[in-house]
Amino acid sequence: MSGETAAVIRGRVYGTMQLRHTERGTPAARFTVVQVPREYDRTRGQWCDGQPVPIICTVTGPLARHVAECLTDAVHVIATGNLALRENLLHLDSAQVGVDLAHHVAYIDDTLPAVLAGRTPSPRATAPEPARSPVPHRPAAAAAPATDWWQSPPRTSWDSSTRPVPTGR
Repeated sequence: MSGETAAVIRGRVYGTMQLRHTERGTPAARFTVVQVPREYDRTRGQWCDGQPVPIICTVTGPLARHVAECLTDAVHVIATGNLALRENLLHLDSAQVGVDLAHHVAYIDDTLPAVLAGRTPSPRATAPEPARSPVPHRPAAAAAPATDWWQSPPRTSWDSSTRPVPTGR
């Protein structure tokens, strides 16, 4: 379609999630995100909440199942998609939806702590845990730095880390 406006919205889920299926069995989810803009009030000299803007978001396919399973009322989200004005309401046909990590902690299957997954935490496992599903091979994580970043003294400037290192040529 022409005339669509790509947009990124950030706000809170409001109300309940609606999950339905089309005649062909494709899942479709619909939910409302309320975006509250922050405005600077010069007379008071402080930031305050503006008028809330409700946006009706629609997602289809596998994303709809994920959204319906993960999102609930009052969860902060970031969504991207095509924004349109229909019947004096803003609608976002979402391409991507995610939890706003500025407000929440999110875990994926690979990072879910053992206690939350219902497993007993094991002391430093010597053998890797067998794969639960066929996942492509991932490169090993980078080794931890030799010194603890939190314990190191603060830098006086970034020059020492951004200056080119002289070579012995």
